[in-house]
Amino acid sequence: MKQIFNGVKGIINVLALLIFASGIVLAIIGAIDFVKVFFLIGRDLTDLRALMAIGLLHTIDSFLIAIVFFVLALGILILFNDPDATLPIKLPRWLHVHNFMELKAILWEAILTTLVVSYLTRLAERFIDGKEITFYSLVMPGGIFLIALSLYFLKRTEK
Repeated sequence: MKQIFNGVKGIINVLALLIFASGIVLAIIGAIDFVKVFFLIGRDLTDLRALMAIGLLHTIDSFLIAIVFFVLALGILILFNDPDATLPIKLPRWLHVHNFMELKAILWEAILTTLVVSYLTRLAERFIDGKEITFYSLVMPGGIFLIALSLYFLKRTEK
């Protein structure tokens, strides 16, 4: 039975490593997008400031998604490691998770921030392209509100 548990633990460690590697890839993509934004400076574009702002918002969005992946990978490693074992690094207090509910709350907060930035990026793109902002533009903020509300009630019941 101990061998099965160690095998499952090894698989979980590999999965956490793959999630962490995905976060690194997203961070690299964000860094490339960041550099690309500044290559727009030499061009004769009428909406240079708007294009740079949208590019930077996309960059921030990539970095935030990478952070979600990093937190998920670290949270999984912490949850499935020996609770008495000391970690090789000192983690921030908010990353000391003891169960999946705490990890889920942390991830919800990070995902909410990412969704807000993503929505603002798309809204800015629509505005700059001269597209009309319709009722359907409120679907994503409605979803963000519902997730925030559920997170509020989750945290309220934990206290």
